[in-house]
Amino acid sequence: MTSPDTDPYTATVASLVRIIAGKTGYDEEKIAWLVATPSKPGYGDLSVPLVRFRRATGKAPEELAGEITGDPQFQSLPVEKYEVVNGYLNIWLDVPRIAGILAGLYSKGWEMRVPQTPSPKRIVVEHTSANPIHPLHMGHARNTSIGDTLARLLSARGHSVNRRYYVDDVGKQVAIVAFGFEILGVDPLEEARKKGMKPDALAGWVYAVTHTILEILEAKEKLEEAEEAEERKSIQEKIDDSMNTLAQLKSGDPGGYFDKLLEGIPRAGGPSRVREIMLRYERGLEPEKSLVRRIAKAVLEGIRETLSRLQVEFDAWDWESDLVWSSRVGRLIELARKSRFYTVWKGAEAIDIPRIIREVLSRDPEARARIRIPKGFEIPPLILVRSDGTTLYTTRDMAYTLYKFEQFNADEVVNVIGADQRLAQLQLRLALLGLGFRREALNTIHYDYEIVRLPGMRMSSRRGRIVTLDSILEQLKARAIVEVEKRNPTADKDWIEAVAEKIAVGAVRFTLIRTSAKRPVVFDVKRAVDLEENTGPYLQYTYARAHGILEKHGSIDYGAVDAQGCKEEKRRSLLLSALRFPLTAAKAADDMAPEDLASYLLRLADEFNSWYQADPVIREPDKGLRECKALLVRTVMDSLGHGLRLLGVPVLERM
Repeated sequence: MTSPDTDPYTATVASLVRIIAGKTGYDEEKIAWLVATPSKPGYGDLSVPLVRFRRATGKAPEELAGEITGDPQFQSLPVEKYEVVNGYLNIWLDVPRIAGILAGLYSKGWEMRVPQTPSPKRIVVEHTSANPIHPLHMGHARNTSIGDTLARLLSARGHSVNRRYYVDDVGKQVAIVAFGFEILGVDPLEEARKKGMKPDALAGWVYAVTHTILEILEAKEKLEEAEEAEERKSIQEKIDDSMNTLAQLKSGDPGGYFDKLLEGIPRAGGPSRVREIMLRYERGLEPEKSLVRRIAKAVLEGIRETLSRLQVEFDAWDWESDLVWSSRVGRLIELARKSRFYTVWKGAEAIDIPRIIREVLSRDPEARARIRIPKGFEIPPLILVRSDGTTLYTTRDMAYTLYKFEQFNADEVVNVIGADQRLAQLQLRLALLGLGFRREALNTIHYDYEIVRLPGMRMSSRRGRIVTLDSILEQLKARAIVEVEKRNPTADKDWIEAVAEKIAVGAVRFTLIRTSAKRPVVFDVKRAVDLEENTGPYLQYTYARAHGILEKHGSIDYGAVDAQGCKEEKRRSLLLSALRFPLTAAKAADDMAPEDLASYLLRLADEFNSWYQADPVIREPDKGLRECKALLVRTVMDSLGHGLRLLGVPVLERM
């Protein structure tokens, strides 16, 4: 159902859906997305594939069309004409009537909004969840942009959304950075402040140096044991490469730490001490417990600062170690040991995933449809515990998945995790299915995404070769300052910097959202901030143009709007395009496809920019027509503004 203040386009589509549902017996939700905009203008403004209902109703499209169009509800809709072509009911809308209704709504203080879902859910969206060992890089930025945008879309659609960040503080990587700071004997937060650095940046350098030194030590041990000349050569090449990396890292030493790490790591036990920290931390033993927590919290402070620049917030920060220490992971392992799917694989305790596929998944049609295994994709058993007693990431993630459902009483859990984790996420869901957690297994969604590439760069956090999100934002901001100063030479410097910051954020978020998550992104700093291209800043600039026009125009006299002025072809097309925003955003939310909303906003901006230059608003002498054009600008501006906010792109009234 639609409310009385629903925009006339959305209300018309909703009424049409109800009429068709009544004539066919189909569920309204199934019909809703069948009512679409034709690909060719000659086929009307709305098109319904009546041929899809022929088998269920036993009626030809022409007969069904007659029943639909003869319904009193249909005859009350703002429809100019209709026809049936090739099994489709094509409808032309009465745009002047729609414009009149819209003007009436605006005069009462109406605001555009996304229609609410008829089936609201409680949804957990877990995203970003970067290891607390270094700053966020561009790969994390895509995760963050996707996850936060999904949460915004789902929330706007009427779902209850819970945003969570998983602090992965159990494992080797965190143990390595903790070992480095243990050698240095400094507090990362205090030391970073002394050096004028972000704590995550300091930790990232310590991690890279410590990891590289450990890598060299381990390689030298292998070199001593190697007997074959070819093997020795290969190991020596790796050592040489690591030594080159170490030299580069030394040149970036932020405070005289390098030599202390180089000398202290071998003396303190090297790799054996890292294993000890990892094992003792997982068991919650001191002093390792306090050491790792202190460092992880310091890194998270830097990460939070970066996330705040992107206008990203979380409802909960869940520590992996808390799950382990609370015995949730232990209880899950005990449950697995009692299961018929418990096995030993490669000398380690495991869950027999292939057996679960054969005995459970293959006999459950709904589960097969929800947990899709790619053809030819082999899934091995899921190892639960290593030989040294430490648990694996996926084991802990199983416990965390159950925790998320429990904590929020969730209907669905969406995990925004890279495509490289497809196997682990499939193992997780299948293991939960085998252990009896069918609801959780079927309603856990792996929203995977591909990598971000930067021209001429190969990233490796282990070698300190990462392009941080902070550095990209600063580069974009510097470029934006030049553009804003060019357009506002007398403006206040603080205002210019504030606007440039928002342009930089818009550039990052839009670039990482506009491409389907299934495709890699090549992030070009120069193109991302281009105000004349298909970018976030281009949309921000278009919004600012629309706002500027209305600012010059002054308050719109909605009672004086000449609705017939919207019959002109370009105005007619633009008004309908702008009014498609609510349903476009709703479908993007339902499909979890933010890139579809991004594409729509670009098309709308292009159409608006093409129109307003050829059909001036302020200089229009006829008042009724001038108010009609102003109404059109207001509608476009509202659609762009709402769309930008859903994508997390800051809205700017002046650029």
